[in-house]
This record gives sequence, C-alpha cells and structure tokens, in this order.
Amino acid sequence: MTTATPLASEPGPVAPVPVAPVTPAPEPAPWSLATRVAFRFVFAYVIIQGFAFPLDALPFIGTTLSTAISDAWELVVPWVYRHVVGGQELSTATSGSGDKAFDYAQTGLFLALALIVASAWSFIDRHRTRYVKARDFLRVYVRYLLATTMLSYGLAKVFKSQFPFPSVERLTQPVGELSPMGLLWTFMGYSPGYNLFTGGAEVLGALLLFSRRTTTLGSLVVIGVMSNVVALNFFYDVPVKIYSTQLLLYAVLLLLPDLRRLADVLVLNRATQPVTLATPFTFSTRTTWALLGVKLLFIGWMLHSHASRTMEGYAKWGDGSPIPPLYGLYEVESFTRAGTEVPPRMGDTTRWRSFAIGRRSRLTLRKMDDSTQRFQVTVSVADRTLVLADSPAADAKKTTLTLEQPDAEHLVIQGTFEGAPVDVRARKVDTSKLQLLNRGFHWVQEAPFNR
Repeated sequence: MTTATPLASEPGPVAPVPVAPVTPAPEPAPWSLATRVAFRFVFAYVIIQGFAFPLDALPFIGTTLSTAISDAWELVVPWVYRHVVGGQELSTATSGSGDKAFDYAQTGLFLALALIVASAWSFIDRHRTRYVKARDFLRVYVRYLLATTMLSYGLAKVFKSQFPFPSVERLTQPVGELSPMGLLWTFMGYSPGYNLFTGGAEVLGALLLFSRRTTTLGSLVVIGVMSNVVALNFFYDVPVKIYSTQLLLYAVLLLLPDLRRLADVLVLNRATQPVTLATPFTFSTRTTWALLGVKLLFIGWMLHSHASRTMEGYAKWGDGSPIPPLYGLYEVESFTRAGTEVPPRMGDTTRWRSFAIGRRSRLTLRKMDDSTQRFQVTVSVADRTLVLADSPAADAKKTTLTLEQPDAEHLVIQGTFEGAPVDVRARKVDTSKLQLLNRGFHWVQEAPFNR
C-alpha cells in the first residue's frame, strides 16, 4: 500500500503558539516618610488657602460665597493674632495692598493650620505608604486654581486695565518724586504693546494649564512669567509680594514631577520615558464625556467672566475711560489770596503752581513748595462750578468754587479755598509736545536717543 504524498499547496499541521504568562505590573515604590509628610502639609495648605475654589468662581453663588469666606477670615485672623501674638489690632480695611499686616498674619495662620492638619493626618494615616490618587487630585486642583488666576491677570493686561496710560499729572511729575511702584506703573502703562506681550504670555500659560497634556509646558511658561512678576514686586516695592510668590510656587509644584525628565533631555542629553496622563479617578465613557463638557463650560465661563470684567475696567478706569471736561494740565499765571496777589516764589505753601485734571474725576494740585494735594473733582462748565472733594466717600469734605472759561486755553477759578478767598488764572499746557508722547518708534537709529 502506497502512502500518498501531500501536495505542496496543502496545509500542514499548525504548531501551537506559545502564550507568554501575564506578568503583573510592578507595585509602585513606597514614598519616603519625608515625602509623605511634605505631601500632607502641601495638600492641607493648598486646600485651606484656596478654600471654596472653584465654587467661588461660578455665576450666581461665587460673589456671595467669596464675601462670606472673606468676612469669616476677617473675624478669625485678628482674633487669633490678638490672643497669640498680641500687640496692636490688625486692620481689615480694603486698601489695595496684598501685603498688609493682616495678610502676613493670615498666611501664618494658613501655615499653622496646615501643619496641624498634616501632623494629625500623619498620625492617623501613618501606615499608608503613598497617596497616588490624592496627588493626582491636588495636581488638577492647583492647575485650575493657577490657570484661572493667570487668566485674570493676563486679560487685565491684554485689555489694558491694570496699567492705564500715565495721567497728565504723572507725565509732568519729576521722576525723583515717583515711588518705585509709581515708576513701574508709569513704565508699564506707557506701552500697549508690552502689556499685550506680557498679558498674552500669562493667558498662554493659563490655557496650557487647562490640559493635562500641556501642563508641563504651561508650568514652564508661568514660571518664566511669574519669576519676572515676583522680581518686579520685590524690587519695585509693589505690595503683592505674598500672593505673587505663592503663584510662582504653585507653578513650581506642578513642574516638580517632570524635573528629572526635563534634566534628562535638556541637561544630560539622554532619552526619557513618557508618563501616563491618567485622571485621578476612573469613570465610564459617558461620565468622561459629561465631565469634558463641564470642563469646557468652566473654561468658557472663566474666559467670558474675566474678559468682560477687564473690558469693563478698561472702560471705567483704563485707557478707554471717558475724558472729563477740562482734561489737561494747567499752569497758574496769577494767584490772588485774600485780595493780595501772591508772586510765584519757590517754597510758598499757599500759592498754586499748577493743577492737572485727569481721568476718573481726579484733580492734582501742585503748590510752589512742590507739595501736592489730590481731590475728586466735579466740573460743570454750564453751571460754572468746580467742586473739590477730599476723597470719593459720600461724606467727604467738599469745596465749591466758581469756574469761568474765557477761551479754550484759559480758566478762572474763584471762591474760598483753605480759609481764604482766592482768584486763580491758569493757562492750559500743550502736553502733546512732551517728548515721551511724540517720540514714536524708529527702526533705524544712528545714535541712541536717551534723554
């Protein structure tokens, strides 16, 4: 019997394919004790300092919630300071400064509370070796907290409401009279282009932080921007030192997990490995898409609210604010007090030298001794009145003077000022001829124009 030989086209027996055994993922290494304690402290501080975010950024409830929390701290911080430190009472009045004694005391209280929470947490949860989910949650929280803040500051520069153009009074004020902060505000307010550049960088950093994939790049941008801001605040004595330093540290906190990978690429010239961009918690597909929708709504609301707020500021007190009647700088040509003409002698404490009427209804009076007085001014050319108020408050002391305008370049002001009748004749100064305003931009310069 002959055995048939199989044709070449016929399939032969199939060898079994070996299946590699499934190797479980290696267990993450436990965190050191110092890392665990530091994480607990940082986590506690960030939550305490940013308490109520992002609820305080939402419509309808945000303002009410922010006010309630602020009022609560204004009760708690002075009480703790009074019973722990002692000394003078802390002022809680709004002044525009972020470096008041109250702010330092509040920061100290935040640090103390974070230390207490971290100590109790370390004792209660002493057997846990790592905090992966909590770390991821903190990273998301800091990303959004920092991004919304940078968005606010950035748009305030893009729409130029934070640094308005120098007033007529500031343009003619001697440089030596400027405070360091005044010099910085004048420098920043002069250039819309530089505001757009710096504000655009802040907005760019904020938008990059909203995505996990671009968080590292966004942190680098924000660190660059905020390092400059912190330096300006410290070296020009701007009272936002505490808050700007905190924002810079938040950006550094976001960058910490990538420091080794950045060093591998930028310094050591060696390959690095990608990281898993996972969310702190796992959700179903439907829930993930719903959360994405909520995220987009939140970012959209932040863009809308901050942009509308800064545009409103631009129109109220920025470069877009209305120009009041008689806006400009006026040089006093003659000054009569109590029926006697006062000559322009340097050092005289009663005679007016000049006055400037600027935006936001402000009048700055300069006397012959170079002292200045600032008033809120209400001008009515039709009623021929000029009302000077010591402050914007409703109960401020007011002085009403009569006003005449013989022509477009001259003013006559009469009435009782500082206990005596005065007659002031002033001429408007053409500030458009100031070098700072008409120098312009030049591509080609044969020599530096440094005046």
